[in-house]
Amino acid sequence: MIVDVRRYTLKPGHLAPYLSRYGAAGYAAQERHLGTALGWFIADVGPQNHVLHLWGYDDTKDMETRRAAMAQDPEWISVRQDFKGLFSAQETEVMRQIPGLPYTRSATTPGLVDVRCYTLHHGDMSAFLDILRARSAPVQARHWTDNITYQVSQTGRQNRILHIWGHADHAERLARRQALLADPDWQDCMKAFLPMIADMQTFTATPAPFWTRPERGA
Repeated sequence: MIVDVRRYTLKPGHLAPYLSRYGAAGYAAQERHLGTALGWFIADVGPQNHVLHLWGYDDTKDMETRRAAMAQDPEWISVRQDFKGLFSAQETEVMRQIPGLPYTRSATTPGLVDVRCYTLHHGDMSAFLDILRARSAPVQARHWTDNITYQVSQTGRQNRILHIWGHADHAERLARRQALLADPDWQDCMKAFLPMIADMQTFTATPAPFWTRPERGA
């Protein structure tokens, strides 16, 4: 699976009108063509006036075909016209889901998500993924019980990892993270992979009210 990862920043004062219009008509128009989003989130703590949405496809041809059909949909054309001038920044990148990781996935929509984006030093991706599969993912799976997605860059910015974790709320997130950090096995993992990471960014976000978690695994 590939994932089209889209991050939009709204101009101050425009987030609420954008979400209202998009929730009323835009999401349904996109869902008709693209399927249910793998995630649609509104930043909570971190970048402000910021949204993140993720769309899964079988491959690039599937993505191009679906998006071309959507671009011709009169309802989507109308909604897009309403969004002109609302954004201060938009970015997208295509990533691919990392298969075979031992994470569990909840069937329900989380109350809060922890979004983590890491940029690795050039040449370290292969070694990082080896450590992830063999050591760090099994330890994370003990403590973080809801992995929404774990991806590696494909098209766009390179040497990137994106992982998103579902939680009930901030208190649960903090408790689980503190338990993970206290785990001696995780401390050993960090000694191995932290030198490979050039930059780490994280923010928390809440699911958009119009989004319901899909049955399809991310």
